[in-house]
Amino acid sequence: MAHIFLSFSPTKGPRPCPNRLPASSSVFDSPLPSSARARGDPFPLVLASAGEASSRHTGEAIAQPDACHVLDGMSEGSGAARSKRQAAASGSDRLGALPDGLLQDILSFLPSPAVVRTCVLAHRWRDLWKGVPALRITRDVARRYWGPTALNGFVNHLLFLRERSPLRVAEFNTKDGGDFDEAVRYLELWVRYSLSCQVAKLCVACDDELERWLLPKGLITSEHLTTLELILVMSEHDLDFSSCVSLQDLKMESSSIYCNRIASPSLKRLRISECRFLGDVRTQISAPNLISLLLDSCTQRTPLLESMPVLVEAVVSLQNCSDFCRNGYEVGDCGDESCWGCQDSNYGKNTCVLLQGLSSCTNLELISATAPTKPTSSFIFRKDLTQCPVFSKLKTLLLDDWCITTNHGTLICFLQHSPVLEKLILHFSKTHGNLVEMGASYDLRKQPLALKDLSVEVQFDEGDERVLKVLDVLCSYGLPPEKIKIQYPLELIGI
Repeated sequence: MAHIFLSFSPTKGPRPCPNRLPASSSVFDSPLPSSARARGDPFPLVLASAGEASSRHTGEAIAQPDACHVLDGMSEGSGAARSKRQAAASGSDRLGALPDGLLQDILSFLPSPAVVRTCVLAHRWRDLWKGVPALRITRDVARRYWGPTALNGFVNHLLFLRERSPLRVAEFNTKDGGDFDEAVRYLELWVRYSLSCQVAKLCVACDDELERWLLPKGLITSEHLTTLELILVMSEHDLDFSSCVSLQDLKMESSSIYCNRIASPSLKRLRISECRFLGDVRTQISAPNLISLLLDSCTQRTPLLESMPVLVEAVVSLQNCSDFCRNGYEVGDCGDESCWGCQDSNYGKNTCVLLQGLSSCTNLELISATAPTKPTSSFIFRKDLTQCPVFSKLKTLLLDDWCITTNHGTLICFLQHSPVLEKLILHFSKTHGNLVEMGASYDLRKQPLALKDLSVEVQFDEGDERVLKVLDVLCSYGLPPEKIKIQYPLELIGI
């Protein structure tokens, strides 16, 4: 279907626009009405309260562009018109027989530009897109625009023209194009508009690897919001979602979390990956109703987990955190003033940074994979084991190199505090460093450890002598050899 470029002139028939737009553009990329530009308002009705009439927003009449004018550009002899007539003649227009509400639900799965283009299908479709309960400015949509100004123009017109009906989904991806300020210029307004439309799922993602959009304090406030995704943003204020009483899912990715606290009484699932925390203060995470946690590859200080009594599953990977000892001390506290990882690593009255908050888990993965640039890896797991809580519900446990020490005190301590453990998975990587045991005093119990009901799966590289030593120790505590499964790394068996 040919793309038609229109002005808002009342003259008959379409006129060519003097400035051609990209192929993905529509009437929404045209300039705003002159009255709106004069006031400096990007979309005059966006921030009006729900139910506020446009006549109360301004005393002058606003010339509103109508997306349905693109119908004027469809000639009677075009292929699309012929197909439409043939479908109508044969009675095969089954989609058109559906009620408006169902059609809008179907359209809600499409990117917003595609939804708007449906206004050319037939007279009935002219305004159908305005009530679609989704705004989807996906990453692919943003990349099709020449720059942030063009994308901003489309989104502003979209919000200006659509009905102020409730939203199920609002997804906003910015277009950098070398001008970060312009890319995020209207982002706060878009978010406020979505929240005012009672959006249930909100996704905000910036398109800049170097800069982050500064999240305004108190912006995310809604009793209807259930899912929130923040990608490449920055927060310098505490992320308190107590007012979001329905919030259940929170995902933060590649963001800068420079705050003292993340709190949500209602949160069920939390995913934080590749984010940067503060370097001198531990961010506290308070989510008493959390059932699923992912904390993956975050930098600076490891966050402190408060009590999570209903937590079921958790994956914690500390591959890039700052809690490591340059001198290789098993639990840190090497006393070297030049060791930044050990300095200020204590956490006051709290006995554990992570393990206390994870103690209610049924399935748990604790990974602190050693990297060639950090041969001593992280000590925060081992330090927590000096005041180890009881994992009374733990059924499945995955550990990697961090749990292998000279006297195997780390591994034995964890097993002693996991009375109902059924499956243990040990993954040994190719690169590992030697630890200094000085100061390592784990919370070992006096009663004997019985492992007759435990099954063990070991993943390792050939020639790793640590495997035999660990298995000998486990068998000495009653682990039957037939319950040990040896598995080579996945890359060696072609999976």
